[in-house]
Amino acid sequence: MSNHPFWILGQNIKQERISQNMTQEQLSEKVGISAVFLSQIENSRKVPSLETVYKIASCLGVTIEKIFKGDYTITPNIDQRIEVLLKGKSEKEKQDLFDIMNYIAQRQSTVSPSEE
Repeated sequence: MSNHPFWILGQNIKQERISQNMTQEQLSEKVGISAVFLSQIENSRKVPSLETVYKIASCLGVTIEKIFKGDYTITPNIDQRIEVLLKGKSEKEKQDLFDIMNYIAQRQSTVSPSEE
């Protein structure tokens, strides 16, 4: 999807949102759009109006220029990405995600090098 002309726009919005430890739900509520629409913007499946981009930039406290051009050279570390993923999840959802990660970790430790 990186060849899509609006790919960088979506990536910059996502990167700024994550850098502020904000979930899609939190940002979309501030902007007045659905979380589904924000996800579609971030993943280049929908192109937002200029008015929506302005609202997103305002809610993130950045300029429209930064949203269009970006200046992101630091990718959030995995701990930050996991923290954002877990925000707003119920304890059951968190436990389910932990169980999945634990299962994968155990499976990887039992796979012999010849099986990889």
